[in-house]
Amino acid sequence: MSLRDRFRAAEEIVLAGPRAPSEAEASQALSAKRGRMTVAAPPPANKAMAALLRPLLKDSGLGLAELKRRWRDIAGEAFSRATPTKLAGGTLTIHVPSALAPFLQQQTPLLLERLRVTGVKVKAIRVDHRAPPRPAAEPSNVRPLQTPLSPAEEAALAQTLDRAGDPGLRSALMRLGRAVKQS
Repeated sequence: MSLRDRFRAAEEIVLAGPRAPSEAEASQALSAKRGRMTVAAPPPANKAMAALLRPLLKDSGLGLAELKRRWRDIAGEAFSRATPTKLAGGTLTIHVPSALAPFLQQQTPLLLERLRVTGVKVKAIRVDHRAPPRPAAEPSNVRPLQTPLSPAEEAALAQTLDRAGDPGLRSALMRLGRAVKQS
């Protein structure tokens, strides 16, 4: 076959063109493709990151934030009143109410085993049983005077209260008198 014959065959195919599909075939082909993505969706990022980080984090275990979030499930009912506060160097520090501390101190081997089963890398547990911080003092219900009494009013009030023998009572009555004069 000569080179001319090869090109002639290609020209005849181009000029004749492919057979045109019928309207029914075209409709069927379009409906099969409708609604489908032409490009495949990217893989989920979390799976790709997990595959990358898994070898790097295999020795790290659960962190303190995750441990605090799942504490009740991991530690069980006996340790539910304790709260993990610090995880450093394989030592977990838990804060425990003072009355419960001796009981939980005896149960630390059980807690260690539960933590190891869930993947927390803990070597020891330190029980911190300090008293909880005191609540802030409540604000006083005595409001300050808007304007002080004049010296004459103050002297008249003090003169009427001279008969009160107890100094604490006299002071309380003096405050009451000032408040009454204000209103």
